[in-house]
Amino acid sequence: MIIDMLQIRFTQKSFKLLCDVEKFIINVANNPIDHPDGHIQVIVDFCSGDIDVEKLKAETNMISDYVKSVINTKRMKISQITNISTVCEIFDSCDIGKQMFKEFHKLVKLYLTIPVTTATAERAFSALNRLKTALRSTMSQQRLNHCLLAHIYKEKLDQIDPIEIMSIFISSNEKRQAFFG
Repeated sequence: MIIDMLQIRFTQKSFKLLCDVEKFIINVANNPIDHPDGHIQVIVDFCSGDIDVEKLKAETNMISDYVKSVINTKRMKISQITNISTVCEIFDSCDIGKQMFKEFHKLVKLYLTIPVTTATAERAFSALNRLKTALRSTMSQQRLNHCLLAHIYKEKLDQIDPIEIMSIFISSNEKRQAFFG
């Protein structure tokens, strides 16, 4: 049953579409595409109303040269781009690329905002059931949100040093320094 569920999940049309978009982004970043029309159909299926496809076609011829230029200029130790995080790192290292290749940058941002699974949302709802008990049913929405975030990210909260936070809080005001010592 588990194997069947995994096969169903990874053979869905939307998953294949996301994989094709990822391949397009990586291929365009590595080499110019001779005939972008065949590859652009994937992008049209993915986000037809959000991206100007004609501008994206024009950008696909120049992106790989820009990427190679940034890699050489910034002396990055990258021989071939194999994942989206490398493309993001290159665009973050030089802001001019975001302006020159607006449609490509928009495509990368859209790709990164699509959740692959619903596990995070499901985890939040199950945490909400544990957190909102009958005793806490009268709390405000803002307080519930704050408590939920603290509950979900408790590993990160455990890493925070409370003494450091207290010292920053006390040192930021003369009255606090006088009161707390």
